[in-house]
Amino acid sequence: MIANSPNLDFLRSYAVILVVGFHLAKFFDWRFGRLRVTDFGLLGVMLFFVHTTLVLMFSLERQSASGSAPLFVPFMIRRCFRVYPLAVLVVVCAFLFRIPSDLQFGKFTLLHQSPSNLLANLLLIQNVTLQKANPGVLWSLPLELQMYLVLPALFLFVSRVKSPWVVIMSWWLAVGLWYAAGFSTGMLPLSDGGIHSPMEALLKFTRFAPCFLPGIVAYKLWTIPRLFSASAWPVFLALCSAAFVWFSGRQPIESGWFVCFALGSGVCLFRELPENTLTWLTKRIARYSYGIYLLHYFAIWLAFAVCRRLNVAARVAIFLFVLAALSVLLYHAVEAPLIVAGVRRSEQFKGRVRASAAPRRSSEASTQAGSYEVGSL
Repeated sequence: MIANSPNLDFLRSYAVILVVGFHLAKFFDWRFGRLRVTDFGLLGVMLFFVHTTLVLMFSLERQSASGSAPLFVPFMIRRCFRVYPLAVLVVVCAFLFRIPSDLQFGKFTLLHQSPSNLLANLLLIQNVTLQKANPGVLWSLPLELQMYLVLPALFLFVSRVKSPWVVIMSWWLAVGLWYAAGFSTGMLPLSDGGIHSPMEALLKFTRFAPCFLPGIVAYKLWTIPRLFSASAWPVFLALCSAAFVWFSGRQPIESGWFVCFALGSGVCLFRELPENTLTWLTKRIARYSYGIYLLHYFAIWLAFAVCRRLNVAARVAIFLFVLAALSVLLYHAVEAPLIVAGVRRSEQFKGRVRASAAPRRSSEASTQAGSYEVGSL
């Protein structure tokens, strides 16, 4: 089991910094020749997916070790209490105060608001209803929630598999099947439009699955010997990022699958970073990363659009202060209390399951005892 990993804190911090940096570049319309800044934001989200799956596999391991209650419902209770509260707060504020939350190159625009769009964003089902995310950063949350639906089953599968090679080959098999289905139906490359057939729906809804699954590979490989020094871990992340930007081309999502696989296969090879100023900082960025992810649109808009008449130093200070202050405040006021509430609710559910199972076990034991007595006569 994993309790505290500076390497994973570094990974999560790196991911959120990539996302924020990309959106800053997008707002200021920074262009770097053939270097696509959009790739950095997508890469950051993909790294989040690998990290999230790995951490949640250890969470499921702890949950499985704590009792015989079913995994799925307690797990989903905890995840819903973790994901929804802050997301709902951000969606409601963007809707009520009409905050421009659709970031285009060079500007923010106000997304067309409607009851159906609001409901889809509150439920985090935008990719199912084909509604735009508002704020735009919410596009990744439905993907995470849908992955949660199958993660307990995947945990049960890998916990029964002894060799990590089975998990590794399963990833390659999943990628091969996705490509085979896409090419055999003539649907690749996928369009950016709506969904016109069941096969297209399947391909689009599973398109990010190979970004999550490397977290399971990392979980299965986690206990192997650490071959490389801690100082090589940031270098490895930088090389993965460079490879993604270099090879992404016109299909960055599919290219990202292989970078995510390399990350999932390699994260377990590096010794943990030592405690120093860098790891102290990344640990705190990682702790508040969900708030940073959801709130940085607002911080960019407020500092650089609303306060655009101020000098550069003042706008940068406003951006950093608003983002840091809101992320810390809402973590302690909203996230942390509801995480605890989610744990409490899941434990209550498991307690009710155990209590309802106890009379059945007692009845079965009595029946078995009676049959044994009959046999002894």
